[in-house]
Amino acid sequence: MADEFKACNEIWSLGQLALMRNLAPAVAFERSLRQIRRDCVDHWVIRVARSGQFRLRIGDAVIRTGRLQPILFTLGLPHEGDRSMADWISLYVPRDSFPDLAAGLDRLGSRILDGPGTGLLVDYMTMLERRMPGVTLAELPSLAEATRAMVSACLLNEAGGSAMARHDVEVTRLGRLRQVIRRNIASPTLAPEKLSRLGGVSRSQLYRLFEPHGGVARYIQAQRLRLAHAMLGDPECRLTVAAIAERVGHFDASAFSRAFRQEFGYTPSEARATFGRWLPEAPLCNDILHAADFAGILRRLGAATGAIRPQD
Repeated sequence: MADEFKACNEIWSLGQLALMRNLAPAVAFERSLRQIRRDCVDHWVIRVARSGQFRLRIGDAVIRTGRLQPILFTLGLPHEGDRSMADWISLYVPRDSFPDLAAGLDRLGSRILDGPGTGLLVDYMTMLERRMPGVTLAELPSLAEATRAMVSACLLNEAGGSAMARHDVEVTRLGRLRQVIRRNIASPTLAPEKLSRLGGVSRSQLYRLFEPHGGVARYIQAQRLRLAHAMLGDPECRLTVAAIAERVGHFDASAFSRAFRQEFGYTPSEARATFGRWLPEAPLCNDILHAADFAGILRRLGAATGAIRPQD
């Protein structure tokens, strides 16, 4: 059909990072809070347009970028925008896989990247996209580490001055508290009092930091359910629904199922049947993946690795 939407996505996994090249026609798009809750993806994205125009609105901020102007934004916040016919490269950085790097990106915030290291990062991402089709499995670990180091060196020096502003301090505190929640997600006693003690902040600071996220209890509940969703969508996870519920601090299977359905609009069993299908094994180096697999790949990047244990 003449009006058929045609696009080409090439996606490569570098372990806990992913690189994508996308060639697509003009389109308007929106990422809603409901979508964020459904797909459980909260990654930072560094995107370089090799052609075309890109407009993104996050809250009251509007970001416009063009050819070779890299943009940083997060999939964890609702946004909408539009683009012209475009050809771009994107690097996906899972927040929980790289907490120190994510904390630095949090300080930068969603924006056009224009610091002194930006040009070098654009050159590196362009080189990486050209080289990926020929990369071997043996080369991937060192390449992934080099990519992480390059992002940190090119972007975070400008964000890490000797005296951080109050906003930067609060972003750092919030990042630390998010890590505490992640490490203690299986603990049924994880509550504001315990979180403030483990995170080294007062109760008033804790409530202020999480107020934009619906409050402390709401945030912890959402993280538990998102982690459970990621485990249900992992084809390598063989745990029962009840066992997954316990891994994320829910020891009443019925209450867990009710909360899960209220959050996502479907049951844990339906989530496993829908999202727990086979996906190509990471790391990938020479495979071109269908766009239908894209959300699943991003979920796997952010999925927990190893056992989750309560820390009391």
